[in-house]
Amino acid sequence: MGNTMAGGTTHFHDRYIDAWNEAMSTGRSAPIEEFLSPEYHGWLGQEAAATAPFDAATAREGFAGTVADMQGCSVHADFRTVTPRGRDEAVVFYEMTYRSGAEITGRALLLESWRLTDGAWRLCRDFTEVNVGQPAA
Repeated sequence: MGNTMAGGTTHFHDRYIDAWNEAMSTGRSAPIEEFLSPEYHGWLGQEAAATAPFDAATAREGFAGTVADMQGCSVHADFRTVTPRGRDEAVVFYEMTYRSGAEITGRALLLESWRLTDGAWRLCRDFTEVNVGQPAA
């Protein structure tokens, strides 16, 4: 599962990041929401010792708030690792940075579980640690 899938199409996670950037440009979170599976759920924390669970409805609210508050920023996936778990599942780990020009305005570490359903990759669950510190020099 490199950067492209069979047939030369863009890798599913690149399309997800592209959807984030479309949403950040327009201020509408619909492009991101299209990737959520119906049973999506996740956990959000600002430190490893404390997380709060959330469901798809809460995630949609969070996406809408993020793209509205940070409209005009861009999103980048750094240090990304995609690990297949069979033909129809993958786990993705990466650092997401939000940038205004060259300035990093927000950072998060994400661990995501994806499933291929009816020909489309859907985000099933994730663990997100937000506002993590700056990387080591």
